[in-house]
Amino acid sequence: EHKLKPADEKFEVQMGDDITNATFIFGDEGHTLGNALRHVLMQRADTDFCAYSVPHPSEPKMNLRLQTTGKSAIEVLRAGLEDLREICDILDERIHEEFGIMKE
Repeated sequence: EHKLKPADEKFEVQMGDDITNATFIFGDEGHTLGNALRHVLMQRADTDFCAYSVPHPSEPKMNLRLQTTGKSAIEVLRAGLEDLREICDILDERIHEEFGIMKE
């Protein structure tokens, strides 16, 4: 069995020319987080552009590029992560209700 070595960094920020654009590098993450987070961020009015990439399957990281309409890219990312967490919480509750699973 072949396992990838863990990422050297769990999270890294590469700021662009100003505070409104940045590339965020998430270690040990892939398409699951990348696509969900990109979708949530694109729903926000303060997002101008958002895209993600997984450079290579053997590299344990996901790059997310974010450009905003004026707010800090870091601030918009935080808000997007909160939005995604709320969506996941709602989904978790509905699954537990639908299937009668008790929460621990």
